[in-house]
Amino acid sequence: MSRFLTVPLWLVLLLSAAGASYAQQLPLQQVQNELNRNAGAREIRNGPQANARITERQALNLARQRFAGKILRITLVGEGNNQRYQIRMENEGKVFTVYVDAVTGRVTGGS
Repeated sequence: MSRFLTVPLWLVLLLSAAGASYAQQLPLQQVQNELNRNAGAREIRNGPQANARITERQALNLARQRFAGKILRITLVGEGNNQRYQIRMENEGKVFTVYVDAVTGRVTGGS
């Protein structure tokens, strides 16, 4: 079974700009190791984050964009993918609840 080495264009340009003598000094295994390290970092950066959620501060900002009032309390409620921030707000003596989805940032409630 033959193995193909896929080299990104930026590495080819770097090696060609550095000159053939430098490229000849790099063992193939070292280049492959570098590519593998970079590929792993890209997957971490670009892959879906299983537990990604917005912060309390972001949730408060989203609620304030939609509703005027004073923040009384914020609580994270729910489990798993159904987590949301429950935000109690008060405006002109009226207390109401706003919910902000912890993953999508969708704002609901406010009545």
